[in-house]
Amino acid sequence: MLHISHTAAILAQRPYQIVPGRSDAPRRKSLECPPDRGTFVKPLKQCFVRNPRLMPMTRIMLTLLAGWAGHGDSIKTTIGIIAKHLGKSRRQLFRYLKDAAEEGYLYWTKTKDRIGRYTGICVRLNFGAIRYEKASRAKASSPKPAEMVDVPQESDTKTTLSITLPGEEEFQARLRAICLRNGIEPPPLKRAEWAIGKKILGRREKIWPGSSATAC
Repeated sequence: MLHISHTAAILAQRPYQIVPGRSDAPRRKSLECPPDRGTFVKPLKQCFVRNPRLMPMTRIMLTLLAGWAGHGDSIKTTIGIIAKHLGKSRRQLFRYLKDAAEEGYLYWTKTKDRIGRYTGICVRLNFGAIRYEKASRAKASSPKPAEMVDVPQESDTKTTLSITLPGEEEFQARLRAICLRNGIEPPPLKRAEWAIGKKILGRREKIWPGSSATAC
């Protein structure tokens, strides 16, 4: 895959071309660009990037370590490995670690094996000062006021769904029909319930309150 610095649009903006033996070109221009392997660093805070108290390479080292830490774990590595990735010496890297520790961005200790030999370092980053974390919405802890408790909320049910339930009169008529089928004296019906009772029972004679009726 072609690096972006090798495209024609970028090459046209170069003030000079890298030619072997040219004295005005910085040494870094002859270095090889790192390949794109899909690695990335999570969003960083602007206050961390703009901190004037940090050395530029200290900021770059912290950014590299923040990418290695993943979900916030400690990093077990060596001074030589970090120095190799940054292209710096071990002595310079110790200065970067000291600078970052003084500003509170990391804490590091030396690691040993069973017999006490030094095997590397363990770095713990202060992610609260380096990474940007999206603030979660605060949940309402206070109870609802009295005027909001009895307010009906709109349901998520389908508004066009039609549900018809039997009314009180039809319920009483059905209950009377059950009583008549089982030989039980039903409660007296009101005049308004007479038509519904006649339709459900299928009787031809009128059933008035106080009249005796036999089950059909």
